[in-house]
Amino acid sequence: MSQQHGTRVAAPEPAIDPSAERIAHLLAIAKATFGDKGFAATTMDDIASAAGMSKKTLYKLFDSKSDLFRAMLTKNLQRFDFSAAASSPESAIDELRKALRYIADIVFTPEEIALHRLLIAERKQSPALAAIFTDVIFNSGADGIVSCVKRVRLRPELRDVPVKTVADMMLGAVFSNDHFRLMVDDGYGVNRRALHKRIDLALATFCEES
Repeated sequence: MSQQHGTRVAAPEPAIDPSAERIAHLLAIAKATFGDKGFAATTMDDIASAAGMSKKTLYKLFDSKSDLFRAMLTKNLQRFDFSAAASSPESAIDELRKALRYIADIVFTPEEIALHRLLIAERKQSPALAAIFTDVIFNSGADGIVSCVKRVRLRPELRDVPVKTVADMMLGAVFSNDHFRLMVDDGYGVNRRALHKRIDLALATFCEES
């Protein structure tokens, strides 16, 4: 506090630091907190406290808990620049392979599986969660794979099939078995060598070598 002509004047609040590093730290804290406590039980106070900031500061960065949850989901997708693949010197199939391996690095982490379990457990209590997840992961997230699939030469029998359908089929073929096992079995571990072979087999099944 300072005094001016006998009047107490509040010290100015520290400026908000919206740097990418600070936001990334906050979203990581939010992800861990949601995973530990669940979405409904987690408050903005909980996240602010864990992140070492005031709730007022947190609300200056995100309007609501739902907005924070959406940003947390979106952050993972932004780490892979699907648009850059179009100008990459690598072949379209190699870029698609890289994108599928990148997705595996995200979706099979313990933190991500905890979030998927949370969505299933709280789908009735917090129905907005499913809408956010569908919009960010199944729509925006799938768009990246769709853009990669558009650049490969598909096998003749798939060329009249909508690209989004082909992308969904490819994602299912690669990830569904491991994902289901991880969701229901805490002792299950993904065999990366087998996963990479499955990715290669999916590419050989859906695509022609360019």
